[in-house]
Amino acid sequence: MELTSEQIAAARARGCTFLPATEEQVARLTMQRRIFTIDGRPHVAIRQDEAVKETHGAVALLIEGGTPRSDETSQQAAAAEAEVTLELAGETAAGRGGAQVVRRASRPRAPWRGAKRGA
Repeated sequence: MELTSEQIAAARARGCTFLPATEEQVARLTMQRRIFTIDGRPHVAIRQDEAVKETHGAVALLIEGGTPRSDETSQQAAAAEAEVTLELAGETAAGRGGAQVVRRASRPRAPWRGAKRGA
C-alpha cells in the first residue's frame, strides 16, 4: 500500500509510527498486508507496543479517523510471524532442491478395521 504524505500525517496524528522495513520483514509481512510503501521504500507501521505491526486495514481505519480493533496481542502477532517464517523456510529449501514442507490440517483417524496389518 503506497501512502501519500497526507495519509502518513493522518496516521501519525492517531499514534501510528512508520519504520523502515528490513528485507526479512518484507519477505515475512508482505502476504500479511503489513508492508507500506513510502517514497518507494518499504516500511512497517506500529502503534503503542512495538511488537504488533499494523495491517493495511488497520492503518486505513486510522487514516479515516476510526479506531481499529486491537484484538491481536503481541503473542498472536509473534505466532503469526513464526508460522510465516516456517513456511518461507520450507519454500526456500524446496527451491534449493530440498524437500518442501507441506502442512495439512490434522484430523482424527478412525481405528483400523481391516485385516491385521502386515499379514
